[in-house]
Amino acid sequence: MATNTLVKKSFNWHRNLGWWGAAALIIFGLSGILHPTMRWTGPSTIAFFPPQSQMSAAHTKVIPAILEKYDITAAKVVKVIPSKTGPVLQITESEQQARRYFALNNKQELVDYDTQHAEWLARYYTGEKAPVESITFQNEFDSAYPWVNRLLPVYRVNFASDDGLTAFIYTETNALASLTNDWKTTLQTIFRFMHTGNWLDDVEHARVILMMLLLLSLLGMAATGTAMIFFMKKRKINQSGRRWHRGIAYIIWFPVFLFSASGIYHLLQFAYGDNLRGLRLGEPLALNQTQLSSDGDWLAPYADVPLNAISLLAAPDGGLLFRLGLAQGRPGEKVSNKARFDGIPSEKSAHYFDASNGRSVPIDDLNMAIHMAEQHLGLSAEQITHTERITRFGVHYDFRNKRLPAWRIDYDSDLGDIIFIDPSTGILADRLVNSQRYEIYSFSFLHKWNPLQGLIGRNARDILAISIVTIALLTMFLGIRMKLHRAKQLGAKTPTPDTPPIAKGET
Repeated sequence: MATNTLVKKSFNWHRNLGWWGAAALIIFGLSGILHPTMRWTGPSTIAFFPPQSQMSAAHTKVIPAILEKYDITAAKVVKVIPSKTGPVLQITESEQQARRYFALNNKQELVDYDTQHAEWLARYYTGEKAPVESITFQNEFDSAYPWVNRLLPVYRVNFASDDGLTAFIYTETNALASLTNDWKTTLQTIFRFMHTGNWLDDVEHARVILMMLLLLSLLGMAATGTAMIFFMKKRKINQSGRRWHRGIAYIIWFPVFLFSASGIYHLLQFAYGDNLRGLRLGEPLALNQTQLSSDGDWLAPYADVPLNAISLLAAPDGGLLFRLGLAQGRPGEKVSNKARFDGIPSEKSAHYFDASNGRSVPIDDLNMAIHMAEQHLGLSAEQITHTERITRFGVHYDFRNKRLPAWRIDYDSDLGDIIFIDPSTGILADRLVNSQRYEIYSFSFLHKWNPLQGLIGRNARDILAISIVTIALLTMFLGIRMKLHRAKQLGAKTPTPDTPPIAKGET
């Protein structure tokens, strides 16, 4: 009898949740299809690896003189990088301010060069020849550049092209943070409006309540439908619509259950849980010119070696070090779409030299990453449980971080810290704690089905997910048709055959 009661209650709840469940499936299902559509139809880049340069001894010889000339005694990041005009000295004094640039041939500051550098990088990555319509410094996320991109501040470079091509450039690491056009931005706006309810961002509790009602109704539909599938007595169904509705339900009940349950977890975690992710620059370097040698002959062996950058870093013993990042690939080198999402390291190795005398020092990226991590979070080396050089994007450190290689360091801390350090600059590229990590597993495995990428590929996974959503929408329309048919019967006061049969084994 208990099973029969379960069937009846499941039937009633399934029917009563019908309109809410249908609305949720339409909203989340159709907007979910937009996500892979944006990737398939959006603009693409022509370059994957960052720009490179050949550096000479003269490039480091002038650094002390530039620092002294402009009375720069502290900075977050100091490095020599490639630019349109050749290697330049880039100095970052604050995360939220434009970077400063200095010519290495005459020691002059390049005024407003961060904007020019952003335009050059945008053209380098996209190959766009159209004039630039506008360049704006952006320090907050919006519909064209949503929070999932993580990097701020960026330059928004709008080209006067037919499709409204827009590149978002993070000049700190010479990275293309995002690329969009009018079509992709429109899809992104619709996606965020429907899938995340961003139009209620100013009233967060209302947004969460609305999204929760929709997700719970979808979860309830999946749960009650599942109960009927497994416990309702099988029988011949005369109406073709009801027969198809039940038959298709066997295919989609589990995916819909996974989508809605993981969506609820995702919603609550990001609304009320720990949110410590994101990039963070290191502590300011104390730039004592007496610690910097004006002899750059130590760089002579690397004169013909492609470099990503020469960085100035704080040594564990308190001095200063030069770091040479040897480039992995060549500018313009073609890579597959799979490689773009899996990631390819932009560096193959790095070498460290004492900035005061140019001598090679016995230190590597792991030593520096551990030192930098301690500076950022105050966690001691004794708490480390695991270290790993990350050369591919994955569940914990995905392609939105835009920087490879990085070092992962796991700590035995109260929060269960996993942090990722960019050793080229000392940047904390990302941070995960246990509460975020568990949600990432749920969202990656249950909502996005990322494990299928390794088995069937990213495109096949997306096609499978779209197929499931399409079938679920078909099931919904059959259910609505049944509901309207029953309402018509009740309006005509005719008997309805919708009473559920007794469960298996009941009399």
